[in-house]
Amino acid sequence: MLALIDPAPLSRQSIAAMFARALPEYVIVSARDGDELLRTGSQAFCPALVVINTKSAPVSEPWVQTILDSVKQHLGEVPVVLLSDRDDIDDVMNALSQGIRGYINPSVEPEVVFAALKLVHAGGTFIPPHAIRAAAAKVHNTSSCARQQVMTALDLTPRELSVVELLREGKPNKLIATALLMQESTVKVHVRNIMKKLHVANRTHAATVANRLLSQPSPIVAAPAF
Repeated sequence: MLALIDPAPLSRQSIAAMFARALPEYVIVSARDGDELLRTGSQAFCPALVVINTKSAPVSEPWVQTILDSVKQHLGEVPVVLLSDRDDIDDVMNALSQGIRGYINPSVEPEVVFAALKLVHAGGTFIPPHAIRAAAAKVHNTSSCARQQVMTALDLTPRELSVVELLREGKPNKLIATALLMQESTVKVHVRNIMKKLHVANRTHAATVANRLLSQPSPIVAAPAF
C-alpha cells in the first residue's frame, strides 16, 4: 500500500491516479493530511510508503512538520518521501536529517519518480543529483578554507602545507619528495621548518597537530599553543 498526502484536491487526485496506473502492485490511498489518512485506513493500517506533496513549502513549514509528526507517531518507521518543488540543498539536508528517505522534484521524468519510490520501498534513499553535487562542492570549499586558515595562522608556505598533508598520511621523506617532484634534502628542510612553526619535536607530532588543525570546524584566528 502506498499512501499519498496532498492538501490540494486536484493535484492529490491527479498524482494518485498516476501512481495507480504506473504502480499497479500498490494499493493507493490518498488524504489531505495525516489525520485524514489515519481515519481512511483500518485499525491495522500500515502503508509500505508515505508520499507527501509539500509543493513549494520547506520541510520546516509548520503544516509539513505536523504531518511528519503524525506519521512518525502513528506509523513508526514507515519510509517517507517528499515531492517538493524546491531546488534548495539546505531543505534537502534538513529533510534527510529528519529521517526522510526520498526528496523528489516533480520536474524530473515520471519514470524517475516511480523508480525512486521503488528504491525507497526496497530500503534505499533517493537524493536529487544536484544535492549530491552541492554537498560535494561544500565539502571541497570547506577543505580549501581550512587549508588557507592553517597557512595564515601558522605562516606556512603553500609548499610546506603540501608537505604537511603528506606527513598526515604517514609518508616518509623519500615518498614525499617523489610525490612533490623535489629533492629529498629539500623535503628535510621543509619538515624542519614545519616542526619549528608547529612547535613540535618530531614528524609524528607534526602530523597529529596538522590533523587537529585541518579538522577544526571554526576559523583559526591565531596559532594555538601546544
